[in-house]
Amino acid sequence: MSLEDAVLCLEAQAKGEIPDHRLVVSGALALDTLILLGIASRDIQDAAAGLRIVAEGGTLALDDSGRARASILAADVRRFVNFDESKET
Repeated sequence: MSLEDAVLCLEAQAKGEIPDHRLVVSGALALDTLILLGIASRDIQDAAAGLRIVAEGGTLALDDSGRARASILAADVRRFVNFDESKET
């Protein structure tokens, strides 16, 4: 379970690619953990909802606007990844 997996999936969606299902499941679980901890923004909740749809076997047909949104969400999630990495040192 990794926030980095969530970032990779969102970046793939931003490029119009289909992310690896294993990474989607891992990323969705990591984002859901942030939500359960009560530290998730609305963007994190949106990212989690999108990845959860794909993790459960659904698909997202993203247009240009949707891909741009996925890119923004990836950047927002990456802030949490960088925060976690800074705590480990």
